[in-house]
Amino acid sequence: MNKLIILGNLTNDPNIKEVSSGKKVCTFSVAINNKLDKTVTYIDIETWNKTADNCSRFLSKGRKVLIEGRIKLNTWTSKAGEKRSKIYCVADLVTFLDKSEETNEGETQSQTQEEEDEFADIPF
Repeated sequence: MNKLIILGNLTNDPNIKEVSSGKKVCTFSVAINNKLDKTVTYIDIETWNKTADNCSRFLSKGRKVLIEGRIKLNTWTSKAGEKRSKIYCVADLVTFLDKSEETNEGETQSQTQEEEDEFADIPF
């Protein structure tokens, strides 16, 4: 089974293009913040067809998204003859979430989530 769920923020604006088969592909990168050790993990996302159209139309840098998809490995040989590889996510479902800076409601939701996280370490 290959299932990946990501909650993060876009690090750049989506880039959409049409491939030779007539299908559309939209790519962007997401930053995943780990509050426990204060690290950030970046992963590239790829969406196709109608999802690609919607991502290109409604998403922008900084926007929070919830992504459900699968991990894929791309391998190739560089011009210098070196073998290269890259892991990325092919998204099946992209949920657009509000930026906490845009609305007071978003700020309230963000604060509530932080309060819940504070109590997550308390053993009961």
